[in-house]
Amino acid sequence: MYANIKLIGTLVLILVGSLLTESARSDETRKPNVVYILSDDVGWGDLSVHGGGIPTPNIDRLFSQGVELTQFMGWCVCSPTRAMLLTGRHPIRVGTGPEVGGELALEETTIAEGFRANGYRTGVFGKWHNGSDPDTPEFSAAFYEAFKSMPNKKLHGGFGVNAHGFDDAWVYYGGGADYFNRRTVQGRGPVSWWHNRQFRERDEGYTDDLVTQYAIEFIRENKDRPFFCYVPFHIAHAPLQAKENDLSAIDPKKAAQLPTASEKTTNEGKHIHSAMLHSMDMNVATIRAELEKLNLSNNTILVFTSDNGAMEAGSSLPLRGHKHTIYDGGVRLPTVIYWPKGGLVGGRKWDGLCGALDMFPTLMAMTDSKMPETRPLDGKNVWPALRDGHPSPVDDYYFVWRDEDAIRTQNWKLHRFFDRFELYDITADETESTDVAASHPDVVQSLAAKMDAWAESLGVAISHRPAPKKYHSAAASEGEVLAVTVTITDQAKPKDRLAINIANWAGTQYATDWIEFDIAFSPNTPKRHPYFSTLQGNNSKPFGPLFKVGTGVDQFGRDQTAGPGVADGKSVWEHRIIGLSGTAPGPLGKHGIVFTGGTPGTFTIYLDNLRIRHLDGSLTPLWSGERDTRRGKFADNEFFKNLEIRTVDVTEVDKTR
Repeated sequence: MYANIKLIGTLVLILVGSLLTESARSDETRKPNVVYILSDDVGWGDLSVHGGGIPTPNIDRLFSQGVELTQFMGWCVCSPTRAMLLTGRHPIRVGTGPEVGGELALEETTIAEGFRANGYRTGVFGKWHNGSDPDTPEFSAAFYEAFKSMPNKKLHGGFGVNAHGFDDAWVYYGGGADYFNRRTVQGRGPVSWWHNRQFRERDEGYTDDLVTQYAIEFIRENKDRPFFCYVPFHIAHAPLQAKENDLSAIDPKKAAQLPTASEKTTNEGKHIHSAMLHSMDMNVATIRAELEKLNLSNNTILVFTSDNGAMEAGSSLPLRGHKHTIYDGGVRLPTVIYWPKGGLVGGRKWDGLCGALDMFPTLMAMTDSKMPETRPLDGKNVWPALRDGHPSPVDDYYFVWRDEDAIRTQNWKLHRFFDRFELYDITADETESTDVAASHPDVVQSLAAKMDAWAESLGVAISHRPAPKKYHSAAASEGEVLAVTVTITDQAKPKDRLAINIANWAGTQYATDWIEFDIAFSPNTPKRHPYFSTLQGNNSKPFGPLFKVGTGVDQFGRDQTAGPGVADGKSVWEHRIIGLSGTAPGPLGKHGIVFTGGTPGTFTIYLDNLRIRHLDGSLTPLWSGERDTRRGKFADNEFFKNLEIRTVDVTEVDKTR
């Protein structure tokens, strides 16, 4: 009997040993997992590893154990950086950026689809912001109930994250949602919270705690197979909301001493923001602890980064700028990769230029996965350079933002505005403090040529630069034209403006769209002519003239707010074309005329052929006759009187000259 027991024991030991050996072999041959943590609006100086005043010890530990990518670039707002990660393509190219918004097209191949094609289980947990909530019956009912006071508001549903290669998803779709229970934006609209395509409007809990919980459940469920786990946290995006236990963990007096991107941030705001960072730090620790508990840490590529620079209550110091700027404080992101099995350990730094654009091809290479068929990529595989500590293969990063564009190379940063260049030697001046454009005209010329090549490649309609000559054409007014007349009183000063709506459009503009029109003026027009403007667009206030200085430049290089007349001084009509990148993507609902005080009298401006020109050459008419004319609300006041909007035959315009 003893012999039988001994034999059984020996067989058990052999079986256990065999299983352990097989497990070891499986671990050796199994593809690495990927956990990609994307914080929201966390700036360079928000983390204590970069001198931030509130401790983030768990994130600091990750930096001390992994490899920091010190020159990692994103965008200066949320959606474009996410699109860069997902597609490896410039955000302008995929229909998002420079501003937030844009529905990611199904024709774009995503990193999730790439991983899934290589046998990975894919999941996303957190903020999507690359498309709208799906139009399911449950969400549609909630949408129309939330906006019942706005009967003309229509739901335009999105594809949903699962359509982009994610097997499992717990997400919300917009930006700036409430962190507690009712995930709405500023208390308006329906809740946005989903499990795959199941609308979950009644779920309760702090958003990032739920995100962490579901990400961990996904990791547990897939511990025996390779997985790609994308965790786009909400923290530290507005609104400023923190849990009581996180608030109590932060000394409000210490928080009050913190520098912030906006001097208007209150001490209470600093305290809440600090508590939110503490909460995120704890959630990062929770995810890491689960990986270690499941013995997955050694063969998991763990990335921590952000989508853009600091929000108003945060800090991007010592870098210049913050969210909503394309100085490095807005686009250079705190980033670390930790992967023990791949040798990314030791608290090293890699200074090669790279960024969100490069993560798709790089992570495919790191996991020895086959790159799927995609549209042409802008991102590059930096894995060999990162692994071996060599210079990066990435030449430059190109940004477009409102009234400027910029290019970042390993050594230089060039900003281009309507009326000037700014050049910074990044190797000696990472804070972009000393403009050296005047002393390096050759560098300015070389980098400006690279910027032009980028703009041409993307087809971007730059708002602060003249349109390329291929878009120039002569005026072709005929038949019915629009006439807008107003009397400017002697009380109206140059600072006084009248913006009146004359045409609407229900469509969406993109950064590759131009607006063009024919324009003429009555003979007595003052030196500062009335001008056409898009009155409402993405991130602009209704009826606030959208063309500000440097954001409405025609093909002759003239800023529209200066009120330019007809260039040659002989012709009655002039054709103009202006780039619309400054506020894309998004609604561009109102178009109109802006009159400026300073010269009293009665003046008329004429318009015809008002339309949007798209990248493919197609045209969308905005005004072609009386049926398209809108007459914005107006009442006589001490500055402007006797507004008249009408149509006339083009021959009447010629008779006035």
